[in-house]
Formats: sequence, C-alpha cells, structure tokens
Amino acid sequence: MKKPLFIGIALVAMKLSASAWAQTAGQFMNNPAFAGQRPAQCISTLEMQQCAAHDLRDADAEMSKRYAELRASLNTTARKTLLTEQRAWLKSRDRDCVSKGRNGGTMASVAVASCWVEVTKSRSLSLEKELGSKVNSAAPLPASAFLGRWRGGEGTVMKITRQGDRLLIDNQWGLDADMRGKFVGTITADGLRFERNGVMETVRPGMGDSVNRSALRGKKDCLVVSRDEGYCRY
Repeated sequence: MKKPLFIGIALVAMKLSASAWAQTAGQFMNNPAFAGQRPAQCISTLEMQQCAAHDLRDADAEMSKRYAELRASLNTTARKTLLTEQRAWLKSRDRDCVSKGRNGGTMASVAVASCWVEVTKSRSLSLEKELGSKVNSAAPLPASAFLGRWRGGEGTVMKITRQGDRLLIDNQWGLDADMRGKFVGTITADGLRFERNGVMETVRPGMGDSVNRSALRGKKDCLVVSRDEGYCRY
C-alpha cells in the first residue's frame, strides 16, 4: 500500500515542478507532498522541493512573529496601514518569485521556492528593524504598563510591584531552584530593564502569540522577555 502513495506524491511534485508559476507560497509550503520530516539530504528534485518547503515554512513563521510583534506596538490606524502593506507584500512575493519559474524545467519550482524563502527572510528583517526603530524612538512607558501579576505557564510567574521610585520584580522563570529571584527594574524607552543572574533583560508589553508558549496563545495583555519567555496578566 505504501508504494502507490509514494508514487502519487512523486507525481504531485513533478506536476508542481512543471507549473511552479501557478502556485502561491502558501499553497507550496502547505502541499501534502512536502509534509513530514525534512529530508536528510537535498539532492534529487523532490528532495530539494521538500527542503525548500520546510525552509519556507520556517521563514514564514519567523516573519509572522515579527509582524505580530510590530502590530502589537501600533495604534489602530497604524495597524490598518501595516495590514494593507502586508497584504500588498504577500501579493508581490508570489508575483515577483513565480516569474522565475516561467521558463519551466524540472528545477522551476525549486527556483521559485528559493526566491520565496529569501524574500520572506528579507521581510522579517524589515519588520524587525521597523519595530526596533519604533521602540528606540518611543518615550518610556508608564509604570502601570508593568505593575501586576503575570503568568507564563508551566510554573513561571512574574510579579511587579512599586517601592518608592523603583519597580521590584519577583520572578520564577523556570522550574530549577536557581531560576527564581527578586530584581530591581528600571523603565527605559526600550522597556523595563533589569539584571538577572548577570544578564541584562528587557521586558516589553506584547502579545502572547509572539512567545513560543502554548499557554499564552491568544492572550493580548502580556509582557515579553524573549521569543521563549513571556507572561500574561491574570
């Protein structure tokens, strides 16, 4: 039963190769022919297509996170402008890259997909720079943006209180014994900065979707330390 399935997948891949210009980036990276684990090597045309699909999914996920982070920092009007800009970019990604496959050939879909990967990475960097520029030029946020109790899931919590002119951070950022402590934070234009175990950390308001924690999915009133650490109000 497995042989006919493999042959069917191969035929789908061959069809994609012959008509890469008819595909969109979304259709390519979500095509069942390229599901499953990344090939151990990318030598044959089918393997290169599968590798390209994996690379595109990774690049698209990273870009989407950058987009969500930037969107969370904008007001309603600016969000609408960003959405219009993003939709135009998605169209241009397909339009500009599919032209690389119009000459046909077995490598057409690989050339198109490689283009999609590169322009998606470029878009991610552009969004990151725009966010960085906005954060660096912004005035410091009020203390009220950080005060309160925040939960990160899997036993992690952050409690921020005011003591005079200082903000005190009571933080459990992991389950190990040495991943619990109290710190003094300073509000800057970048966010709430504090030194934790010899490392300077910055806490910024953000969206739960920008953090790699399932417990924060869909939550909007959150504090983000990094892609892997965040806390939402409770």
